[in-house]
Amino acid sequence: MIRTLYRHRSGTVVVDLPQDQLTSAAKDAQARLWIDLCNPTEEESNQIFRQLFHFHPLAIEDAVRDSHVPKLDDYGSYLYLVLHTVGQGEERLDIHTYELDVFLGPNYLITMHEEPQTTLDNLWHDDFHQQDGLSRGPAHLLYKILDRQTDHYIPVLDRFEEQIEELGDALFRPQRLADSVLLNDLLTAKSSALRLHRILMPQRELLYRLSHNDYATVPQEERIYFQDVHDHLVRLTDLTASMRDLAGSTIETHLALVNNKMNEIMKLLTLISTIFIPLGFVASVYGMNFQFMPEVGWRYGYLLIWVLFLSIGGGMVYFFRRRGWF
Repeated sequence: MIRTLYRHRSGTVVVDLPQDQLTSAAKDAQARLWIDLCNPTEEESNQIFRQLFHFHPLAIEDAVRDSHVPKLDDYGSYLYLVLHTVGQGEERLDIHTYELDVFLGPNYLITMHEEPQTTLDNLWHDDFHQQDGLSRGPAHLLYKILDRQTDHYIPVLDRFEEQIEELGDALFRPQRLADSVLLNDLLTAKSSALRLHRILMPQRELLYRLSHNDYATVPQEERIYFQDVHDHLVRLTDLTASMRDLAGSTIETHLALVNNKMNEIMKLLTLISTIFIPLGFVASVYGMNFQFMPEVGWRYGYLLIWVLFLSIGGGMVYFFRRRGWF
């Protein structure tokens, strides 16, 4: 699907410009054009990338294929950027990242994505572009998109951090989750934290380049805005690094508790086995078929054996207690 938002040099904003007017709108240096492609077909992407703007084949190839890593390529007259936003996955602690491909030119901004993105939809109305957005140029519109995406990260990451801390607390509760469920949540949390860190680190570097390098399509007065987004991403990157470490340490704690529980079980079973070794010896002695065994014919022989059993067992339990073995 292709949708367009066009701001004429007179200030008039037109939503969904007719297809036959796209070429003249793209060539008008005094006008501003935003083209958004949501899960486009091959024909739609070729129409915009090859026929209308004649982008470099390498940029087109990266755009139509998921690169999964934020990047910025300078083609002189335009920039090609790969950005990412985040959203809640199907599982409780699963965070997905969604790719956004961007072409930034002197008078146009092209965005492409597979899934609908709330950030773009919230900016897609003509009132916003009367005094802001396209009225201040495509570079400023790109800043607005990045700024709102970064603001969207904050509640997602804050909630994610709370969930990891809740998992850590759940490890020590008497009525805790099943080990399989708990371990699945922990591994999902660690995987999500690693994914976030791998995305935010290069995206932070991308913002640094936008705010410090001299690109033809980014006016100097706009660089300070990208610097502000960069500062936010620095804090978020540090936060994801701490969440990655927290998830890893929580997994280690869980495994340590499981091992400790297993050791307690093995210690108990070992003590029981140790107690029954001498009892088994005594029982095997009196189970032999010798003819002359004085206790066998004694009236209180059976009682004596039980007294011996209890004495040996009780004595060993007392000894183990004194040694602090259980």
